[in-house]
Amino acid sequence: MELTDLILAPVVLPLIGASLAFCAKAFHKNDKAWKLESFAAAIGLGLPLLLLVYLFQFVNLGQSIQVSIGRWPGNIGILYRFDGIAWLVSLLGFTVGSAAWVYSQGSGPKGPGFTTTFLIQTASMAAAAMTVDLFNLFVCLEVMGLASYILVASSEKPGAYLASFSYLMISATAMVFFLIGLLGFYKLTGSLSYEGISSVLDSLPQKGGTMATASLALIVAAVAIRVAIMPLYGWLPDAHALAPHSISAVLSGVLIKAPLFALTRLLIVMPGGGDVGRLLSYTGAITALAGVIIALSQKDTKQLLAYHSISQIGYVVCAWGAAIAAGITTPAGIALFSASFLHALYHALFKGLLFLTVGTTTDLAGERNVYKLRNAALSLHKAGEKVPITFLCFLTAAFAITAIPPFNGYASKAALSYTLKGSWQGLFLYAASLGTVASFIKLSRIYLPDKKSISPSTGMNMPLGKIKKTAQFSQLFLALMCIISGIAALPMSRLVLRLLGEVESDSLPPYLFSVENYTKTGLVVLGGILLYFLISTKSGKKVLQLIRNRPKMFHGNFVALSLGMAFLFYWIKLSN
Repeated sequence: MELTDLILAPVVLPLIGASLAFCAKAFHKNDKAWKLESFAAAIGLGLPLLLLVYLFQFVNLGQSIQVSIGRWPGNIGILYRFDGIAWLVSLLGFTVGSAAWVYSQGSGPKGPGFTTTFLIQTASMAAAAMTVDLFNLFVCLEVMGLASYILVASSEKPGAYLASFSYLMISATAMVFFLIGLLGFYKLTGSLSYEGISSVLDSLPQKGGTMATASLALIVAAVAIRVAIMPLYGWLPDAHALAPHSISAVLSGVLIKAPLFALTRLLIVMPGGGDVGRLLSYTGAITALAGVIIALSQKDTKQLLAYHSISQIGYVVCAWGAAIAAGITTPAGIALFSASFLHALYHALFKGLLFLTVGTTTDLAGERNVYKLRNAALSLHKAGEKVPITFLCFLTAAFAITAIPPFNGYASKAALSYTLKGSWQGLFLYAASLGTVASFIKLSRIYLPDKKSISPSTGMNMPLGKIKKTAQFSQLFLALMCIISGIAALPMSRLVLRLLGEVESDSLPPYLFSVENYTKTGLVVLGGILLYFLISTKSGKKVLQLIRNRPKMFHGNFVALSLGMAFLFYWIKLSN
């Protein structure tokens, strides 16, 4: 088998697995169906991970392997490129996806239909990471979206169908604008490949003028909807909060980031790409702060986590946009991009773990209100957890997202702080960190006893089921990854830099585990504790209630999309 065939395997293997899982429906619900479904998941999730280990030797040497599907001319054909970015994004997707699938086998949803859809979603994610032509990116994002709508609706929670439909309507509308932007570029250049579009635009008067600017604005705004940055985030909270816990982990950990990193390939070759990156960097900083403020006001546990996904993607977009603006081939740009990806990877691990642990806890306790649920650790114990695995895994994820050393979030946020040092964006991220600490003090109280909480003697906090071994395994796996990747942050950072083609710069501050950096972390924690006490006052609770009860209208998402596209168009136009 040639190397060009191997790089397509991360896309093909999940599709083969999906076909086998679909065939498992022929065996109904007997043991044969489960075995075939498990075999399909091993092919679709396990084999690609092993293949990525093998392909590492090529991307580690800086190789970039491009392949064209079929015999179409290069300017309109289906083009894939496997390089460091594709390897990193694929690793992110298959790692979190594998843990989420194992979790779902114990806690649901499960079955051949679920596995088929899940593997199709994973295949489209891997394809989006590798594609270098606009139409193929459109197809990948559409397939990824369709699978997500189905998986969100697979939840048995009230409102899941409505959340899925809302997600579908907003996303489908955005992709119509993406298609219009694609048509604009094709009409101007006669090409669909990124390099082909870029080279023709460079030869045109004013680099394509208004049509090129409008086309780029339409495409970027459509992708921004999928990434859920402010103000285009309206679909995310309900979709993530009402989805099954395993799907929430994948949506938050992987699927809102894959379109962002896929967009990288387009912006780095496109006239005006740097200006777009600069605007998105500013937007990312605002998203990080605004997202955590709204998260802090939530009383539903999964809504709180969903808004934190918006906040944390703001961190990622902030550094990513700054990298595009600085030039991704420059040492500063590569350091920023490395910090962005490092936080994207680490966030996928700890946020996935948070959704699994909190989801398990609330299901067993039968309560999701963060103000009402207390002593959940007791419910977990009564559900068969002699060792408090779920609680300890939750603490691991909470320490990671609040950047406590030596957990991985400490390293990735240190990288962001170091690469954005001296900018106003860095100050916004610092302020957002205070809100993150306060939020997770608030959330962690669900595990602790309280004088006003329901007494165990009443029987009202008896568990509604038993802890599944698959759930514990997935949680332990992600918790260990949060610890190991934090301790090994320096080699991880250097690995990302090397895969991006830079060996001399660094995205982490010198002496990462030093008294100076510990002091900075301590100040953030103290500030977060103070903020928590402030929001716990009567006045603080009133402010949070006002934020929580702010008007939320479905049509507001379309207004935000229209305004976002218009602003993006004028930003690019004025910057040129």
